[in-house]
Parts: sequence; C-alpha cells; structure tokens
Amino acid sequence: MGILHVHAAATAHELQDIDLVTQALEWLSETEWNVEMTTSYHGPKVALLSTQIKKNKQLDSFIEKLKPHHSTVLSELDARLDENNVIHLRLCLESIIGQQLVLLESTQKKPVVKIRIKLAVYPGQNVESIAASIFG
Repeated sequence: MGILHVHAAATAHELQDIDLVTQALEWLSETEWNVEMTTSYHGPKVALLSTQIKKNKQLDSFIEKLKPHHSTVLSELDARLDENNVIHLRLCLESIIGQQLVLLESTQKKPVVKIRIKLAVYPGQNVESIAASIFG
C-alpha cells in the first residue's frame, strides 16, 4: 500500500454534540476515537479527539473516501509533504458530519480534522512515485 499509518485529530467544543462528532469521525476512519476532555483557555470544555488508522482494510477505505481529492493531493504534494514523508491534509469537520469530505486550505478558518499520512519510503525509493501509486 505504501502507507505506514494515518493519524487524525480534531477538537469539539461543549456546545457541539460531541457524540455526533465522534460518530462522524468514526465513519471517516472506521476506528475508535480517543476523547480527552479539557478546559480551554477561556473556560468552556473542549474535547480533544484523535485516532490512528493502521489496518490495511481501514487504510484502503480511508483512501477510497479521499478519492475525489486525489488529484489535488498529488498536484499540491510539494506543499503538503514534509521532510519526514508525511502528507498533511485538513478536512472540514462540518462536512464530515454530513458524510462528505471537503479539503481545506490552511488559511481557511473552519473547524478541521487534521490528517497526517505517514508514507513508507525506504532507501532508493522515490516519495513522489509512492504518492502517485496511492493517489494516482
């Protein structure tokens, strides 16, 4: 497959329905999400949500859900790929609740799900060709 794992993280405020947000995120990843309740700087409670996708079946399903955005990810690979061979994506949290995926730019101010896709790149392999085999 070319992916070691996918890490996803989001936040939900106490005014949101945290159970509904968690169900939507579980639809996205097909994994259980860790929910850690904390208090924000200004006082309201905030849920910090995170998960890791490691199983091949779940990884395949996640990449399939991203299919409408594959060409965008490939065309913006230089901007989204870091020195550790991790592809960074930001998905709109509100759209995921409606079971749709909307890819956001880093400048957009909406609730997001931050996605980090760790690619399996070994010596002698080209990261661009691995990304093309996943998103091509």
